[in-house]
Amino acid sequence: MVLARVCRVALRGYATKAAKVDIAALKRLRQLNPVSMSRAKEALISSENDVERALTWLERDALAAGAQKAAKVKDRVAAEGAVAVYVNDAQTAATMVELGCETDFVARNATFVELASRIARVGAAFAGSSDSVVANIGVDALAARALGAHSVSDAVTEAIGRLGENVVLRRVATAGGPGVVVGAYVHGGSGAAGRIGALVALHSDGENSTLTQLARQLAQHVVGFAPRYATHAEWERAGGSGDTSAVLESQVFVFGGGTVGEVLQKASQATGAPVHVAGFIRFVRGE
Repeated sequence: MVLARVCRVALRGYATKAAKVDIAALKRLRQLNPVSMSRAKEALISSENDVERALTWLERDALAAGAQKAAKVKDRVAAEGAVAVYVNDAQTAATMVELGCETDFVARNATFVELASRIARVGAAFAGSSDSVVANIGVDALAARALGAHSVSDAVTEAIGRLGENVVLRRVATAGGPGVVVGAYVHGGSGAAGRIGALVALHSDGENSTLTQLARQLAQHVVGFAPRYATHAEWERAGGSGDTSAVLESQVFVFGGGTVGEVLQKASQATGAPVHVAGFIRFVRGE
């Protein structure tokens, strides 16, 4: 009996020693992943104070928690959210995504906005992959793409666990192609995410470097004036007659210089070759 008591005391002492958290490792882990103190300790204990293994443990734990939460909230309406855009440095490829959530509070959350922006950046790989310069891309195709160490789908699932709301990648559009300069703009938010967004693609065989500012300005114009057609020809093919206010080239350019059509004519003279709108698309959150 005495021997059994001694063994129990020894085992408790061993468990206490084994479960001791290294303070330096704890500090480092929380710098890399700012989880709660208790969660960080649990990760380190499970990983024998190995920070890299603890990070992996936290990622798997967050994904598992997100999957459980996703199963509970999957039927909730995600009508709030953010429209995010990304344009590469050369302005030859652009992406726009709408990431939905349940409340405006989460829509303004830095974690949510950052996720939307990161997904938009990943989507740029699809620009120019369609027969159309501006195209809608299947959500499933983007969801399967890598985002960091996981997929876009896994990142959304993890966000559900962190934010406590249903998060849905609702739609994706890209712009890009040979001889194209793209512009993007979002309104009603901060940085590259907001409530309304637009992509515009300009095409010219001339000096395209002079069109970068115009492409972005036209994207801002599209956000504000919501045209439905780029040209009169497109409008006529759709059966349009009478009022041409929904035609982009007929609208008075928001930055001055006449109508959009007249501004494009001036740009053509400056570049030495015809400049035309190859396509545009506009997203409104929750529409």
